[in-house]
Amino acid sequence: MKKSILILPLLFLSLAMMAQQIPLIEVEGKSEIRIMPDEAHIQLSLVEKAMKVSDATNALNKKTKSIEDALKKTGIKNYDFFVDNYYVYVNRIYTKGTSKDSGYVASQNIRVVVKNPENDLVKITETLHQTADMGFNVQLTVSDKLRKASEKQLLELAIQDAKYKAEIIAKSLGIDKIKVHRVNYNAQTDNFYPIMREAKMMMASSAMDVSEEPIFRPEERKLNDKVIVIFTFEGGD
Repeated sequence: MKKSILILPLLFLSLAMMAQQIPLIEVEGKSEIRIMPDEAHIQLSLVEKAMKVSDATNALNKKTKSIEDALKKTGIKNYDFFVDNYYVYVNRIYTKGTSKDSGYVASQNIRVVVKNPENDLVKITETLHQTADMGFNVQLTVSDKLRKASEKQLLELAIQDAKYKAEIIAKSLGIDKIKVHRVNYNAQTDNFYPIMREAKMMMASSAMDVSEEPIFRPEERKLNDKVIVIFTFEGGD
């Protein structure tokens, strides 16, 4: 039994030494691509006040429907219209340490997702300026489809870069053949942040000439990725 206990540490030590003797080439593969945002998210917050709940909610629904109908009249098909965060609460006014209830407040958010901002965003924002009497903001962002395709391309390019570098090193050292021993990869998570247009630009609807088109200049995104690839080989000069 004692012999077995002594043999086990020696065996682990031997295996560790063998692992350390494996010839390795470790390289970092890098990649970079540039893409343009292909989607726009428009956020609107609607609020209506009235002395009765029914009057507040009816006014809110009427305003929401007017916006939805105006967008339909543009003839644009490639967008999604969402309504969420619906609230109704007492309009409580606080003055000098006392409170007074004055009717009710109904509110909800509208989100319009424009799938083809290059062609449709200006027309949709113009329609919102003319229909809605409130401010809104626009986020230019990357769709899930483009994000997944870009992540795939970035990783493929990073792996190709790692292989290319390793082959140069091997050739310089007179090594005929290398093979992958291990890959270390942590996906980059901060590549696809949205770009938000300033709210104050979008709040100027009352002062804007109806014939004047909003101007959007999407910023090109520079995306990066990297991967560590460890190669092993036999022999060499």
